[in-house]
Amino acid sequence: MFCFKTSFSQYVTTIFNSNSIQIDDAIILDKYGNIYGSHYMGSNVYKIDKSGLVSIVKSGLNTPNGLAFDSHQNLYIVDNIGNRIYKIDSTGNQLLSITLNSPSGIIKEIDSDTMIVTQYSGHAVRKIAPNGQVINTPMHYGFPLNGPVGMCYSQDSTLYIGNFGDRKIFKYVNDTVVYIAQIPASGNVNLGFLTYANGLLYGTSFQSDKIYEINPNYIDSVRILAGSIQGNIDGNLQTARFNNPNGIFASKGGDSLLVSDFNSGNIRLISGLNNQINPYYAPSKSLEIYPNPCNGEFAIKSKDKFYQIEIVSLNGKSYFKNNFNPSDFIKIKENLPIGCYFILIKHKDYSLVKKLFVVK
Repeated sequence: MFCFKTSFSQYVTTIFNSNSIQIDDAIILDKYGNIYGSHYMGSNVYKIDKSGLVSIVKSGLNTPNGLAFDSHQNLYIVDNIGNRIYKIDSTGNQLLSITLNSPSGIIKEIDSDTMIVTQYSGHAVRKIAPNGQVINTPMHYGFPLNGPVGMCYSQDSTLYIGNFGDRKIFKYVNDTVVYIAQIPASGNVNLGFLTYANGLLYGTSFQSDKIYEINPNYIDSVRILAGSIQGNIDGNLQTARFNNPNGIFASKGGDSLLVSDFNSGNIRLISGLNNQINPYYAPSKSLEIYPNPCNGEFAIKSKDKFYQIEIVSLNGKSYFKNNFNPSDFIKIKENLPIGCYFILIKHKDYSLVKKLFVVK
């Protein structure tokens, strides 16, 4: 969802904000490209479909936390302080209600539909069978786990676990946890969630408003990917600001990251992870798209000449991509399904992104 492999610069875009709905915790994608997100400070888990329509998946929760799908697209929802894990099918029917003390993060085991769950206050990692039975013997219990929450798998099926409490990251090898790195911080700063893309781990530094990149092949190989002081500013990785980033989830192709901001409840998109060049992010006012909304026929006008355009849907599907002689104006007519799209435009020295809405 919201992911695409292009030659555009790395930048941050706010793709969801609402005055009435907040997604401030775990964020994941289903296999169809729909977004699912938890509102930890509320009581709901939401779904955002490819057209941008928002619906409630489950309500009445205490503190909705981790989310994960099994191979049948059944959704597991963790209720942290509610001490429950719910299994919901694709039509919204509740299949299971599992009792577990202080569950936090959750992930499907790489080769089965067994779920792996972190226990925040229990400092443990456990397995849950597809029928809801909690396996008595934990995968790991106690030190050095310290409020574990986030988990992810690498391409070679290695499980990584992150401590919310002290920001340490471990890999699970031969039935034990092995130290990989600690996110640097001063004061009361926590590690939110983890994700994996292109051989690297990515983690959210909760109170320091930064996204970190970790190379798991070396000890303490950590660098800041994006973020500085707190804010809600889109732009390139050097200037963008986050507002207590928490949930994080990588696209299937590893080109983009979805991030939930805890304070604002917004969803941010970091795109262009595979790019080596970081030109500045030009303001969208330098680009006009009209009419917008449209029926699939529209014009693009820019103050500077551009030479590449791509139209990408919210689930990452590219509907149009074209290179041409530099121009400041072009007309496009495409049979686009109803929905919201990103228009990606490349100029000589910078790149632009803007939303396009298609109605019939």
